[in-house]
Formats: sequence, C-alpha cells, structure tokens
Amino acid sequence: MAIAEMSVMTLIGLDRDKSAILNAIQRSAAAQIRSSKSYSLSEDVALPDTESFSARISRVEKAVLLVNAAIDELPKDKRPQVVKDGFGVTKDEFFAFARAESEMEKLLSEIENAVSLRDKNKAAISAALAEIKAYEPYLKVGLPFSLFNDTDSSDVYFGLISGDKKAFVEAAAAENGYYYHTFDGEGRELPFVLVSRKRDRLAAEETLSRANFRRCPFDNALTAKENVACLEKKLTELYAEDDRLLNETAAFSDKVKDLKIYSDYLGFSKEKADVEEKFRRTEKAFLLEAYVPTDAENVVTQAVEGAAKAVFMEFAPVPRDEFAPTLNKNGKIVENFEVITNMYSSPRYGELDPNAVMSFFFAAFMGLIMADVGYGLMMIAGGFILAAKKRVGTSIYRMAKVFAFGGFFAVLFGGVFDSWLGFPLLRNLLGEGYNAFYAAHIDQITAYTSIAGIGVPAILMWCLALGTVQIAVGLILKAVKCFSRGEIAQGIFGGITWAVAMLALVVWVFGMARGITYLETYGMYVTAGAVAIGVLTAGIGEKGFGIVTKSFTSAYGIINYVSDILSYARLYGLMLSGAQIASIFTNTLAIGMLFPTGVVGVIFGVVLIIVGNVFNLAINLLGAYIHDARLQYVEFFGKFYDGEGELFTPFGNSYAHTYFKE
Repeated sequence: MAIAEMSVMTLIGLDRDKSAILNAIQRSAAAQIRSSKSYSLSEDVALPDTESFSARISRVEKAVLLVNAAIDELPKDKRPQVVKDGFGVTKDEFFAFARAESEMEKLLSEIENAVSLRDKNKAAISAALAEIKAYEPYLKVGLPFSLFNDTDSSDVYFGLISGDKKAFVEAAAAENGYYYHTFDGEGRELPFVLVSRKRDRLAAEETLSRANFRRCPFDNALTAKENVACLEKKLTELYAEDDRLLNETAAFSDKVKDLKIYSDYLGFSKEKADVEEKFRRTEKAFLLEAYVPTDAENVVTQAVEGAAKAVFMEFAPVPRDEFAPTLNKNGKIVENFEVITNMYSSPRYGELDPNAVMSFFFAAFMGLIMADVGYGLMMIAGGFILAAKKRVGTSIYRMAKVFAFGGFFAVLFGGVFDSWLGFPLLRNLLGEGYNAFYAAHIDQITAYTSIAGIGVPAILMWCLALGTVQIAVGLILKAVKCFSRGEIAQGIFGGITWAVAMLALVVWVFGMARGITYLETYGMYVTAGAVAIGVLTAGIGEKGFGIVTKSFTSAYGIINYVSDILSYARLYGLMLSGAQIASIFTNTLAIGMLFPTGVVGVIFGVVLIIVGNVFNLAINLLGAYIHDARLQYVEFFGKFYDGEGELFTPFGNSYAHTYFKE
C-alpha cells in the first residue's frame, strides 16, 4: 500500500554516445524521460526526422497485414501458425534488429513484389471474367463476329435489342425492305442483325434507337463460344498463377515474427528520436532529465556507465507535494486490483494508495453478490486458467486474477448461504434443526430482523452494515491523508469524527436488532455526539462567514451519507436475484420437474443445471463487476481519493507486438 519514491535524474553525455546511453536506459526499464527545464536548442543542431520512422513502421505493418490476409485465404487445414501479438523477446533479440535493416528491407521488397504481382494477376482475372460476361448474350449466335461488317453498299447493324421491341423492329424492317434476323438469346436483350442500304442509314438507326439497340463491341474471327473457351483456358492459367502467388505470399508466415519485432524496434528508434526534442543540447553534448524510482538509481547508473564512460549523472528525490509519475508498490495479490483503480484514475504521486484496502472490499463484495460455492469454484478455476494464458501484468491477466480472488469469497459466502449451484446441500444433510436455524437467521428471504418495530431482511441489514464500515474506512483514510499534509484538525473532525459516527451507527442498529439495550443506548449517544461534533466543526479551516455556512452544508450532507449507505442495498438485491435464478434452474426445473421423469429427465436435468448455471454465472459476474466498481468509485473513493495521477512509463518498454522477457 505504497507509491514508490521518485527521483529526477540529470544526465550529461556526449552526442556521440547518445544512442548507446538511450539503449542502456531502455534496458534498465527504470526511467521515464521528461522535458528538461529551460529548454534550449542550438541552431546548429538538427533533430531527427521522426516522420521517416513512421513511414517505415507503416510499411512493415502493411506487410504483416498482407501476409496475414494471404494466410486467411488458404484452407483452414493448410494455414500455417503465425505468432500472435504479446509474445516475449529478450533484449538481445530486440536490439539485434539494429544490424538487420538491409535484410528486413529486402524482405519487405520481396513481400511487396509478390503482392504486386498477385494484384496484377487479379486484375487480369477480373478483366477476363468481365469479357466472358460480355460474350454471354451472343453464345447462341454461332457465327464469327467478323461476318457482321459493313459492305460498300450496305450498313450492317449487329448487337442487342430489348426483347419487348422485337416485334416493332421486325415490322419496321419489313416495311422498309431491310434484311433482319433475330437470334435466340436469354434475358431481356436479344442478339439482332439488320442490314440496310447506306442511303437508309438515318431511318434504320432511328428504328434501332427506339428498340434500345446496343452495337456488338466484338469483330474478331471467332464465335462467342470460341472466344469464351479461349478465355476460360486463360482463366485456368490465371487462377493457377494466383494460387502460386498466394502460397508464395503466405510462405512469408515464418517471417511475421521478425517483421513484428522489427516494427517494434523501429518504434523504439522513433521513440528515441522523439525524446531528443526534450533534451537540452549543444553541438557535441546533450542533457536529459528522467524520473527514476529512487530504489532503482543503481540499476540505471550501472546500465548507463556500462554504455558510456564520459557521462555525468545526478539524482535528486522528488518531494511528495510535487509532480512525479506514479509507480505503485503492492503485493502479488493487491497489484492485480490496480487495474480497477486505474480505470477510475491512477493515484497521484504523494497520494495515499487505496489499492490494498479497496482490493479486500472489491473481492468481498463480488463474492457476496455471487454467494455460491459452485460459482466461486468456477471463478477461481476460470480466472487462474485465463491468467495463465495471458502475459503477466496485462489488463486481462489482472482482471482474470481479480475474478479468481473474488471466487474465494464466493465460496465462503456460498457455504454460509448453503448454495451449491443453487442446491441446498447442507439443509438436506443436516436435517430440520439446521433448517430451522437457517430459515430464522440466514435465509435471504425468510430471515427478518426488527428495526424500530419494522421488519427488515436480516441479510439486507448486514449488507448495509458492511457498506457503512467501508464508508468509515474511507473516512479514516481521509484523515490519514489530512495528517500527511499537516491538516490535523481537518483530519480529526472531517475524517475520524465521521468515521466514529458511521461505526457507532452500526453498533446502534445492531443493538436495536438484537435487543441489546446497552449497545443500542451507547451506540445512539456516540452516533449523535459524533454527528453533532462533525457538523459544528465543519467550518474549521474556513474564514469569516464560511465557518457558519460550512456547518449548514455539513448538516445537509448527512442526507448524502444516508444515500451512500442505502447504495449498498444493491449487494443484497444482486445476491438475491442470482440465488433465485440458480435455485430455479437446479431445484425447480431440474430436480423438481425433470429428474422424476426417469433417465432421460436426469440427463436433460444435468444439462440444464450446467447450461443454466453457466449462463447465470456470466450474467451475474457482469452485474457484480459493474455494481462493485460503482461502490468503490462513488461511495468509497468519494470520501478521500483524488486520483488524476500519471502512471510511470519506462522509456522504451511498451510496444504493439512484443514485451521483454526479463
């Protein structure tokens, strides 16, 4: 439950060693370069062209997409395996690509050439198919196209007319003494030939125009069928060439890994060029500043000094009240819950890290909502299996672990509420005595308690009490934050006092519910006293009339506390709905209706139990995550947490395709 102390590293080195120093900083994975103060740049110093790196990266990424697209076109049983993003490499493998530029450029050219040839071949295929389609209306003509040419004394019109104009054209041709013939055809247009004297050209063309005549574009010495046969032969060759070029492109699949590493290396090179804009530089030297975790100063120092001898380094701790990026230092379990906090806002440097406390409540609330032994075991198994398939530290990895840890609480609460995939195992095994105790004290529906003469579900009251405790913890953390800033009075009266009021309220209500007079009495007095002190002292730190108005605002704010506490009723509602659905699938439908019908009913009943509960688990997990997160973000974080921090991002250690194994 801590945020690592940061130092600012000031480094002065020779320009000739700049690349080696940046490589060393990247290898250390412990420095975030920042803009130097009083930035200045010598007019004689030119910055690297970062756009050239962007263009090269785009070229590599396009090559990867082209190879993957070719692989996707292959039959599934012939597709080679391609490395997926998120694979690990050593830093030696990564930096080896500094010497592989010519080799990779040659590879890119080969891929681009294969794709270009295939594109041209595809264009030829499209052209051949279009030509075949153009020949289709003339397939039944049976005569070479070269026969339909004009003579010295006559015009020959050969082409297509609208089928519904056939009678009109034939009548006009007969009336004017033209030769005409209609060929068999398919579709709305028919092949048609008309021969007229040259002096009748205008009249003939007028007639044909009214029939939507389209002149045939072909005049070769072959028939339509012969032309199509030649084209189909050509297509066979083109398709064979397309398959060859496709396989040639897909054969680069074994180079996809290298291409992805090269792309990330170019990304690192671009990042190096980008950070140079943050340096102060002269013609022969440069100065950089970087944030470094204080406990990693030796790591960075050794890495840099191993790369360059003529270098000066100095470290200065960053005070907690100044800006620095945030690096959380939590245990193996708690660090997984950082993903929940970061989705809201990462903590600021110098702020109290809420993850240790929040993680307990988040997992407990998730387990309370699920509250089933079977569901909990599935959450544990599914979470750890999914995490094992993901890279350590990724968001999916951490979320999977969050659900797994919530599963342990689901098993715990599932045992308390006697729910085993909705089946009441303990109530069936332990007999009437336990059933009576369960109905009176544990059952989510029948177990009631009396508060000021009003019957309320006992489990609902426990959920509200748990929420009140979390609010009290949030107020205590608020006090701790105030104490760290030297705001002692605000911490006592704005945090501790209200936390005492919340905890005393729990004791008061518990005393009323159980009829314990002294708890009810003392709880009421402490609650009322703490609230009164909190309201009257709300103006501490204010000036003038603000002292009075702050007290009125604080009194009105009691309503907000009531609203916050009631928000935790969602724990009860979600738990109850999930339990009822599980019971319907298992007890009502499977055991109550299907099992008694025989073997077939038992089989279908078991299937219903599995499918129904898996569906219920998925729906409930979604609701549990959303509402659990809302309680942390609004009711808990709202009491003490500022956030708006910037996560520590080591230079050169975040890429699209790879991660470093070390």
